[in-house]
Amino acid sequence: MGNKPNGRHYFAEGITNRGYISLLPNMMSEWERTYVLIGGPGTGKSTMIKMIGLDLLDRGYEVDFLRSAWDPDSMAGVLIRRFNWAILDQYEIAPLHWRAPGVIERFIDFSRYCNQGKLEQQRLGILELEEKIKHGQQKIGEILAEEFGERIRERFYLKAEGGRPWLPKLYASNLFKEAKGPWSKAQDALKKIQKSAVQSFFLHGISTEGWLNLAPYFLTDYDQIRFDGEEAHEAMEWVLKEAEQLGQVIDIVLHPLYPDEILGIVFPERKLTIWQGDPEHLGDQGLGRPFSNDLREALLGTQKLRDKLKSMYTKTVDFDQVDSMKTDLLSSALRDMDPKNL
Repeated sequence: MGNKPNGRHYFAEGITNRGYISLLPNMMSEWERTYVLIGGPGTGKSTMIKMIGLDLLDRGYEVDFLRSAWDPDSMAGVLIRRFNWAILDQYEIAPLHWRAPGVIERFIDFSRYCNQGKLEQQRLGILELEEKIKHGQQKIGEILAEEFGERIRERFYLKAEGGRPWLPKLYASNLFKEAKGPWSKAQDALKKIQKSAVQSFFLHGISTEGWLNLAPYFLTDYDQIRFDGEEAHEAMEWVLKEAEQLGQVIDIVLHPLYPDEILGIVFPERKLTIWQGDPEHLGDQGLGRPFSNDLREALLGTQKLRDKLKSMYTKTVDFDQVDSMKTDLLSSALRDMDPKNL
């Protein structure tokens, strides 16, 4: 079978200065089949996604692991791009407003593996925690908008008339309430950005420990061309336009705070990347600034609430049944990717 392929890890959604941004709708335009796992945190969904992804990786498939924007150590999904096939954890992604027509979906409810009596006893506590988590997430968004709302580099992008059509349409959820200042400008920008065939994602996730940087791992096998200085932004946009006209397969890495800004351009078929500065140094991407105490406290508080909610669900789950379902789901996935069934 040759060398075992490496799994690619990235974020399909991000917590930015304009709120929670989802790139899933752009990805889903090419998908054919999706399994959506439904249920509360701690019911085994993320673990199952990871196990199935690793199993498919062992079988020689090229697997993309989608990390959770709210919990970067957890998996929000797995994608097999070659077959346009995916598994998603509904709890870890934006609401299902992104559902694409024509995609065959199978919904699997993990609550059926929970003890319903125990779950009912915890119902009021679960609802209270969910409301607190929502409030905490909203607070994080407000802090990010306040602390990272302005961007000097924005002047480079305002030069281009008609926007930048090679960037994807960005989908902002309503998890955060509107704020003044850059938020209104961001909303106007969303309307101008056109959908593109180029796939985009984030390689940085926000966590209680600071930024989780997946870029060095993601780019391990890539030759790198690095641009430095303010001219890098204009140079990278020029390269992107030229490469798209040549019909190259392109992945673009967006800034985790300012999703209108490109951090890297990846050419998977050529094993080449063009990057803003050194991908190992957060400072080169404008991410060297330490988190404020307010932001850190909001992240820690929300994570503790998520852990508490997860614990409440975990105590009700029959994991023997979950493990049995994992075997069935993997078998179904392999049938989906069998050339005879395509």
